[in-house]
Amino acid sequence: MVRRGHSVDVYCITHDAALPARETLNGVRIHRSNGSGIYPKPVIPALRRNWSDIVRYSAGVRRLGFGPPHDFYLLNQWPLLHVPALPRWARARSGIHWCEVRTTGPVRVLQKHLPRMVATNFAVGEAVAASIGRESGREFTVLPSGIELARYRSTERSGRSGVLYVGRLAPHKNMPLLVDAFDLAVSQGLEGDLVIAGDGPSRAEVAEYASRSVNASRIQVLGSIDEEQKVDLLSRAAVLGMSSIREGFPRVIAEAMASGLPVVTAAFEENGGKDVVAQYGSGIVCGTQPADFAAALLAANAGWDGFSRAGLVGAQSLDWSGIAATFEAKIRQVVPMQLAEIYN
Repeated sequence: MVRRGHSVDVYCITHDAALPARETLNGVRIHRSNGSGIYPKPVIPALRRNWSDIVRYSAGVRRLGFGPPHDFYLLNQWPLLHVPALPRWARARSGIHWCEVRTTGPVRVLQKHLPRMVATNFAVGEAVAASIGRESGREFTVLPSGIELARYRSTERSGRSGVLYVGRLAPHKNMPLLVDAFDLAVSQGLEGDLVIAGDGPSRAEVAEYASRSVNASRIQVLGSIDEEQKVDLLSRAAVLGMSSIREGFPRVIAEAMASGLPVVTAAFEENGGKDVVAQYGSGIVCGTQPADFAAALLAANAGWDGFSRAGLVGAQSLDWSGIAATFEAKIRQVVPMQLAEIYN
């Protein structure tokens, strides 16, 4: 959006106390609330997030709504409370971007009512749009997890091997399923290593679990990597394994598609990744047991050329330039008429 001439401010909750309260990155002005530093790791784990941070952030969003007006307010789905906190007049020129579907608990109730409080709604994928659209009775525009296509490279199958995971290491990523499936696939002839790249609260547990694998010597747990390393790993792996129980539209699937890398993911109810893979035909959606996942890893290798081509074709629609144009077009429909000329 900045490249297209817009002024963009992002207001977020501080995850890392070492980060500055204000900074500008690639032309985007970042404003971080004065968080506790334990937002993702509350004292009471069952709460999942530190609610004092959520309340403080939501109060800040409300104050923002009474300040100098922005042309449009894009509200991320989380932490939910900030949506009703925004003044009504500001919500009239706002939209929520829904990143995942929850099928139980109070969040499902909010999925029905919050979309009705704003001018428009966006979803990270077709399946998320359809599900929350049915519950709320509102229309949705799909704004997927975008990428810059020029960053990625697709290499020949002959130069690739093994299974790759790239992402945050947390309990819902369900890494034991991927490790167990890899072991079974190796016993059936799968070549190459399993590379797990990323950091998070479960990193130590993942490394310990991998160390007990019968193929521990063929499993690498790398920890954090930079963008250049990620692009390189995506170009050298044969299959991307996504064993998550819960996802929205994982950006790494879009990155894998742009790299010509087939994806295997499991058919968990709240795993939006399965819908992305099915939509683009860029891999295999399998059952949720290790034997199912192992069979899919082998099948993805066997049908590699077709899945790779489908991913590369689908990735063309996921470049940020096209997504930004879709976003602008929707804004034209919902901002007050006197502001519409700004976007023409």
